[in-house]
Amino acid sequence: MAEIIPNRRKFAIIVNEPNPLIILLILTLLGLCSAQVINRAPHFVPQAGDMSQLSLPEDTPVGTPVYQLQGIDPENSQLRYSISGQFFTVDSLTGVVTLAKKLDREEQPSLEVIISITDEGIANTDPNTVSLRRVIPVKDVNDNPPVFHNRPYILNISEATPVGSEVELNPKIIVTDRDEGRNAEIKVTCSTKERGSDAEACATFRVVTDMISPNEFQARLFIQRPLDYESRSAYVLSLEAADASDKPLRTFASVAVAVRDVQDQPPVLINAPYSATVPENTPPNTSIMEIVAKDGDTAHPRPVLLTLEGDSEQYFKLLPERPIGRAVLVASHNPIDRESDVVMQNGGVYNFFVKATELINNEVPSDYTVTPITIIVTDVDDHKPKFNKDQFDISIPENIENGSPIPGLSIYVEDNDIGQNSKYDLSLRDVFNSEGVFSISTDHGEGRTPISIKVKDSSRLDYDVDDDDKRLFSFDIVSSVGNIELSSARVNVKLLDMNDNAPIFDQTSYKFNVYENAPIGSLIGDVAATDKDYGIFGEIEYSLTGFGSHLFKTDKAKGNLYVGQLLDYEKQKSYSLTLIAKDGGGKLSTTSVYIEVLDVNDNAPVFEVPEYSRTIRDGATSFEPQFVVTATDADGPSQGGGRIKYSLESDNSITHKGNVFAIDEDTGEIVILEKVETMDTPRGQYELVVRATDYGKPPLHNETRVYIRVGVPGNQRPTFKGNYHHYKYTVNQQPDINEDFTFELNPMNYKASIKEDAKPGQNVTMVVANDPDGLDDLLTYHIVSGSKDNFIINEKTGLITVSNDANLDRDVNADRYEIIVSAVDSGVPIPETATTTVFVAIQDVNDKPPKFNITESTTYISEKTKIDDVVTQLVAHDTDVNSVLKYSIIDPIKAFSKAGVHLKPNAQYDYKHIFRINEDTGEIIVNGTLDYSQASIIILTVKVVDINAEVEKDKQFDIVEHTIYIQPYADKNPQFTNPGWSTSHPIIYHKIKEEQPIGSTVLVLIAEDPISGHLVSGFKVVNSETGLLQVDPLSGQVVLTKHLDYEELTTPNLTLTVKATSNDGSKHTMAKVIIEVINLNDNPPKFDKELYKVSVLESIKDQEQILTVTASDADAVLTEEDKAKGYSDIRYTLRGENSDLFTINNVTGVIKLAPNKTLDRERQSVLRLEIEAVDMPEGGAERLKTTATILIDVLDVDDNAPTFEKAVYTAVVPENVPVGISVINITASDPDEGLGGEVKYELLDEGEANGLFTIDVNTGEVKSRRDLTGRGRTDPYRLLIGATDGGGHNADTSLSLYIGDVSANDGVPHFIRPAPGEQLSVSENATIGSPVFQAVASDPDDPTQPSGRLLYSIQQTNADAKSFAIDPQSGLITTRQSLDRERKASYTLVLLVTDRGSPPQQTTRIVTVDVTDVDDHKPHFARNLDDPPVLLMTKEEIPVGTIIGELQAIDEDIENNAAIDYTITAGNDLGLLKLERTNDSKAFIKAAARIDREAIARILVTIKCFKYGTKPKFNKAYNRLDPSETQALIKILDIDDHLPEFESANMTVGVRLNVPIDTVIATVKATDKDPDALPVQYKFVNMSFESPIRARSSNNVSDVISLNNNTGELRIMKNLIHYADGIFRLTVRANNSGDPERYSDILVEVVVVRERDLLRLVVSARLVPALRARVAAAVAPKGLRLQLHEAAAFHDTPGPCFQFRKTDTGEALTPKAMKAVIRSLGTEFQQILQTYDVHNITSCGVSRATHTPAQHALLALAGVLPIAALIAALVLCCMHSNAKQRARSALLLSREPPATSNMSAPPTLLYAEPLYRT
Repeated sequence: MAEIIPNRRKFAIIVNEPNPLIILLILTLLGLCSAQVINRAPHFVPQAGDMSQLSLPEDTPVGTPVYQLQGIDPENSQLRYSISGQFFTVDSLTGVVTLAKKLDREEQPSLEVIISITDEGIANTDPNTVSLRRVIPVKDVNDNPPVFHNRPYILNISEATPVGSEVELNPKIIVTDRDEGRNAEIKVTCSTKERGSDAEACATFRVVTDMISPNEFQARLFIQRPLDYESRSAYVLSLEAADASDKPLRTFASVAVAVRDVQDQPPVLINAPYSATVPENTPPNTSIMEIVAKDGDTAHPRPVLLTLEGDSEQYFKLLPERPIGRAVLVASHNPIDRESDVVMQNGGVYNFFVKATELINNEVPSDYTVTPITIIVTDVDDHKPKFNKDQFDISIPENIENGSPIPGLSIYVEDNDIGQNSKYDLSLRDVFNSEGVFSISTDHGEGRTPISIKVKDSSRLDYDVDDDDKRLFSFDIVSSVGNIELSSARVNVKLLDMNDNAPIFDQTSYKFNVYENAPIGSLIGDVAATDKDYGIFGEIEYSLTGFGSHLFKTDKAKGNLYVGQLLDYEKQKSYSLTLIAKDGGGKLSTTSVYIEVLDVNDNAPVFEVPEYSRTIRDGATSFEPQFVVTATDADGPSQGGGRIKYSLESDNSITHKGNVFAIDEDTGEIVILEKVETMDTPRGQYELVVRATDYGKPPLHNETRVYIRVGVPGNQRPTFKGNYHHYKYTVNQQPDINEDFTFELNPMNYKASIKEDAKPGQNVTMVVANDPDGLDDLLTYHIVSGSKDNFIINEKTGLITVSNDANLDRDVNADRYEIIVSAVDSGVPIPETATTTVFVAIQDVNDKPPKFNITESTTYISEKTKIDDVVTQLVAHDTDVNSVLKYSIIDPIKAFSKAGVHLKPNAQYDYKHIFRINEDTGEIIVNGTLDYSQASIIILTVKVVDINAEVEKDKQFDIVEHTIYIQPYADKNPQFTNPGWSTSHPIIYHKIKEEQPIGSTVLVLIAEDPISGHLVSGFKVVNSETGLLQVDPLSGQVVLTKHLDYEELTTPNLTLTVKATSNDGSKHTMAKVIIEVINLNDNPPKFDKELYKVSVLESIKDQEQILTVTASDADAVLTEEDKAKGYSDIRYTLRGENSDLFTINNVTGVIKLAPNKTLDRERQSVLRLEIEAVDMPEGGAERLKTTATILIDVLDVDDNAPTFEKAVYTAVVPENVPVGISVINITASDPDEGLGGEVKYELLDEGEANGLFTIDVNTGEVKSRRDLTGRGRTDPYRLLIGATDGGGHNADTSLSLYIGDVSANDGVPHFIRPAPGEQLSVSENATIGSPVFQAVASDPDDPTQPSGRLLYSIQQTNADAKSFAIDPQSGLITTRQSLDRERKASYTLVLLVTDRGSPPQQTTRIVTVDVTDVDDHKPHFARNLDDPPVLLMTKEEIPVGTIIGELQAIDEDIENNAAIDYTITAGNDLGLLKLERTNDSKAFIKAAARIDREAIARILVTIKCFKYGTKPKFNKAYNRLDPSETQALIKILDIDDHLPEFESANMTVGVRLNVPIDTVIATVKATDKDPDALPVQYKFVNMSFESPIRARSSNNVSDVISLNNNTGELRIMKNLIHYADGIFRLTVRANNSGDPERYSDILVEVVVVRERDLLRLVVSARLVPALRARVAAAVAPKGLRLQLHEAAAFHDTPGPCFQFRKTDTGEALTPKAMKAVIRSLGTEFQQILQTYDVHNITSCGVSRATHTPAQHALLALAGVLPIAALIAALVLCCMHSNAKQRARSALLLSREPPATSNMSAPPTLLYAEPLYRT
């Protein structure tokens, strides 16, 4: 509502009667008024400026502009605004209304104000003021949490209240909310969110919320689960009231509920169930325990009658006989027996029941309760240990291992007592022959103990002894306690014989000597073995193996060693054999036999060559070099050891026989005693006989001849150096060619190789000779012979090259040359000549086509020739070494009938495919049935191709026709009748088995004469490829000449060719006999060991490798059939009772543990296996096998955890027993050995009995540790007992320990809630008296008695206790003071619960009350108003996402209330940064995009913090007064990310030829974009000079041009006169980094030019760059490029000089040619010149000055004088004869210049030097 209040002035006019004066006065006044100006009133702008529609939220911040008043004045005068009240202020001029006081809708839902507007008076009029009254509604904001009224809430309710009933509370639970609308809609729920809240209470009660009024609600409680006073007597409900807004506010309150008891419970037995420990045989009437019962309903209890039930053995009774409420359980007159069946079956526990019955009126039975009584009957030692048998008889094998249990022996001993009474000691007592032989597995036993007897000393278990009694053993197993024997059992052991002894040789090795000429059968030495086993196990069989064993033999039964075949010391001097002794059980032993063959002098010395020769100068007195003859002797050291004595037996000296030469008897050196003379010999040659004699017994000798030629004295002959210093040379450069040519090479000879297509002049090799007495340079070389005009030699250098007329074709000439080269010196009196041989091998080049030997060929065959028979073989030859020839039959193929008729291709008889050819061998093979009547002549066309051709591959083939004549069958030659032989296939195959003796007949060859029909009796071996067969010439029997052993053959086929000749000798036939030897399986596999021993841990995993066994088989494999039969292919198999535990790879012999199998040492510690190796994997009757033994020692691993006999033990102990009393003995067993079997005990969890008991670590005995008084109760104490062995394995069992209650108030109260360590919580805005927690305690004593009634209190031990109170009866903890979490976050209270007994028992519980947080603080940054921005630094170009820095704001709240979020409000317009919030409310500033220091140097951003999950309002401007904002300055650091950059990639500089030294010709400049870049350094990396004269080009010109490393200036440092028209190419490198790889290069071309060769563009310098590009583009289509030179390098005239060069050759055009190009461009070039204002194109050089007249006269005179001289010469010439004139005329005609070219382009300038190319 708005009300206008006008401010108008009132006038009062009183007129009594008309008065002229008055009328005149009025008229005068009216006239004056009509002349005044009227000031009209202003008004507010409706709706937009009069606050008519304004409303404000109550959380609008103070200082916020909320409205702008707007008014209109008709006179447009200045308006002034005003507003009433304390909530708003207004700017009088602008009308902006600002909130001045905080709003609160709940205190004032609307604001009433008066707004006024006043104008200015005009013409002395008063100002007008207009006012409006406005009511401004305040809009609600959810800023008031719900409020609980009438607290605290306490409820008392009967346990009989039915489910669904509403619980009436007085006063009621009223909740209000001062907000409105949804902000005031409240819902109350039972909450479990608060710490200490009770989920069970929420499940028991249901909360319903009813609205009383819009701001007032009532919470009603309903029961939804039955109540039970006896199970729980009190509850604390935590109620949560929350409004319905989007962000609801919550308030918590507690309701304490006490449950009243109702009479509805059966009797209760105090401390039930009952248990006690009673020793057996307890005397009658011994008190066991007291039993107390009461009515479960404590309000009106009834008497309770006690009776026993289920005591079947009548061991107990109650006193008095009719007990009411209390009775004593005593032992009856029937004694308790621990070993009775009932007690034993229950593990020593006797169970029965006690029944408590309510009596109505002390007579009528009513409700009853039955509870068990558990009596643990303790044992008394009244039984002795007893063995399962008194005597055990067992037989064991003698080879059992140490530590192995005796197999088949099952012994156990049992003591029916328990605990300590069942413990006993075990030991062995020797009865007969068993002392120290056996051991017992355990020294102690308890209860029932299995006993294992193990072998301790297996060496005593030996069946192979002379005394039978030593094979028997007897001992007793004795049980005892304290050295008192209780019982025993006898064990008798008998040994069984096993093959446990292998044959034993006396020595591990034997050594014998035998002469090489010892006869066969001679005894070499005695070697035998012994075996301790009896019977068949002791029978030994001997065999001999080893390389060379076939030369010796042994007796199978007796052993020893004999000569088997003749020996030869020179072939083998010693033998290492193995003699094998094998007993009847298959055990083997070996010994090594070393046989030294003693030498006999049976070899005479042998000279190296049959004869020796040497040439020597006449008159020589010594040999140069030395002359030595050498012989060798094969006999051994005992026959001289190869020492030889040399002697001269004779010589042919005429005058000094025996005195010219001598020989050193040891070295064989021949020396000259007197000078040699040609005249002293018959033919100029000495002939000596040299004898070599050995030192054997008897000595043997041999002789050789020595020829010494005597030459002319004087000059010494030259000697060649040679290039090959080995003695054999194989001429074969192709590794796939089998034909080698090997010859002797002298060290003075040479070798070389060259391809057959070598060009003339190609170097072959160079020979070099030395002249011993002259200059080597004076030697001349000549080819003496062997070159065949294919090679020539340089007679000065000795270089051998290919001659111009050479033909090295290997097909025409030899493939190797032996060129004899001589070297002639210049000596006197006769020049000497030396010769050498140069061996030149010609390497083949595959350039020749293959050729058949004939152009056509013919073959005659019988029509009986079988399919697949070879008809003939066509052979082609290719002279190329690496040729590979392939044969094929091609068209045309012709055929003719026997009448000569040509068969057509479609004839019925398929003659085209009647033959085929082997593409590799060229064999033509019958492919179909031959029929003379169908086709008698077939002509085949055969083609051969070289597939390795290198030159002209498509031409390297040859074609031949082959004619085959098919003849009707009529053969007259002898015919072999052996199967398989035919004339077309003359081969006889036969098979025999190996191991045939010498002389065996393998095959009988039979042939008959077809004419006479008689058998042929003439056979002859034409060719034999084996030495094992011979053929009887008459009978044709093929007989073995040696023992046939397949393993000694290299091929299974024995081949020989036999010719059968007719009896008259006129005809014969050939047969190729192939005897195939059939391999037999005559060698069994052989293991590398007879016995394998291995130790493995019992923990080995399946598929884990244990052992690899290896066997070998000597059977040979020569064919695929041998491989298929598998005679030497071995397979392995495991045998024996333990073989199922393992698997073996039947091929590799790898033994592994079988899948899903484990080893258990406790079951069997030694495993014995048999490994069998068999050959022939496919099986068969010939299969052979061998076995070996494997012993596996299973090592113990701690793999068994201790085990308890029971899962739960029960024990009873009175509470008044002394400390240290034994309660129970708990034991565990572990079958492991050593530490793994030692068990240690410990208490794992003592629960409520913590510290009351202890357990013996070693025995497991549980004893009391502290006084148990007051610990008695009906419920047992639960203890968890653990047992751990030495390997860390553990087990646990439970002990239920009952402590008997014998005191009136011995029950100590204990807290149930709060639990130990439980944290309580309360909200910091909780009102005084608010419930915090319901403490609950329990007392084992009777709750109806004072000792069972509890009182709660808080100990006043600190100031924290003053803030809380506790109800002494219910235990409800409430607040006493206001709380503030920020002032104090937690309180520590000591809760005390005390019973009312005498003396009273009490318990304390320390609890911590945490004050939960309420969100009452805003986040802010820790900064001052004037703090500068946070400075952060980062490098540029960091990866996106890199963390630059972090910020953290502060919120005094905690957890979710302290969660802070961040945002960038300003400064990040480029999007370079982003914020990332962390889980701990920090903000990471990260790079969001590429940051470039060259683009931006710093970033200043404004960051705002706010509550996480909210959306605050942002201001782009930084408000330093707002602590939620801060600024961050990120300084970007520069990195070296730019290389120095030149302005262009290359530079061309023109330099005048006469430029002064030290002139700067150019400056290279590179820049680095990095702001902090270092100065650029320059250097040359390459410099070269290219001259038009090639010889003047150079790469070493570093002294011509220098470079300033800092400025980049290029200076000329040398006169350029020698570099005219050349180009310097420089590579300049710029670097300003420590990394030498960060650089840029520029190519600088410095052109040394003459100014006369250039043109100049007269143009402004600023237009040159653009002009350059246009001109270069214009000349490019003509194949030219522009080279521009700076003007400063040449002249002061403005404008650059330039030159055109050809693009392809770099040739420079002359100025005249350049002008012609410019003219040819025409208008295009003219437009370019006009565009860039080119004034002129002139010569680059300085124009010459104009000559004076005198100078012109001198020039004219100089020109006339040569003309005058020429005329004079012409006159003289005319005077010559006519003949001379004709000759001169002809000469002149020849000198006429050629016709001029018609080309339009001007000629290029001719240079004195050749034009150059760039």
